[in-house]
Amino acid sequence: MQAVSIARASFMALERITTTQTRSRSGAPNPTGAKVHPNSRLAGTFEEDFFYSYPKGETDRIYARAAELEDQKNAIRRSAKAEGRALTLDERRIMLLTPGVLKILKVLLELARTCAGKVFPTWAWIEEKSGRSRATVHRALRNLAAVGLLDKQRRCVPIEPTPERPKAKNEQTSNVYRMRFPNALVRFLPRRMRPVPLPDDVVQGEADRVEAIAAMRLWRSPRQVAAEDFDDAGLRRIMLRLATSLENQESQKNGQPLVDSSVLGENGVGLVGQRSNA
Repeated sequence: MQAVSIARASFMALERITTTQTRSRSGAPNPTGAKVHPNSRLAGTFEEDFFYSYPKGETDRIYARAAELEDQKNAIRRSAKAEGRALTLDERRIMLLTPGVLKILKVLLELARTCAGKVFPTWAWIEEKSGRSRATVHRALRNLAAVGLLDKQRRCVPIEPTPERPKAKNEQTSNVYRMRFPNALVRFLPRRMRPVPLPDDVVQGEADRVEAIAAMRLWRSPRQVAAEDFDDAGLRRIMLRLATSLENQESQKNGQPLVDSSVLGENGVGLVGQRSNA
């Protein structure tokens, strides 16, 4: 049992390795010459799970709620000042909403409504449709993501190496976006704009479902953890090999016991005394 625990603990420690940490920009040229941002994913490999279709009127509701929060900014500031306190994290997020940010949000929501939720415009297209500068578009997208109204994923596409970039394998393409209204900000909306609360039994059932899934995930084998939790193909292969090696070591140290070995017979314990050919 001790060997099993040590092996599993070693694997779980390696499981916590994250690939999302990026190095600070030092100004040095990219060694491959590829123009790819950190955390980009290969185009065509994830969009089906990323995009979703909006129900009828949902895009209008998202924009109306965001506009209502922008209108509430001054009231939130006055309330905090009257109470003699600093703005909370959610209140500071609301302060990022401006008319320019709402304009960019409206353009993206209109595209989501007409394209069945598949939103991947270029910055040039957003600039043209919104009439805003590139700097304004960049700031608006950043603020929308900080507020929680926008989910963004960078994409890249494979390319053939060129003499100028002999080691380049991928190149940046347009980002993909999806819009939503964060649940943490619902409490700042007037009652008429809040969604109808779910019945208590539905809420409890969902909580029980989440707890059951979390409990099942704790009992996954190392190979299952490596296959499900690592998006990077290279890192996933490394972790699968490590998981397979650990499982083989554990199986050799903890062999399966004989089913009949503990049965007490007339002439002895186990198989001896039960069968003549034991």
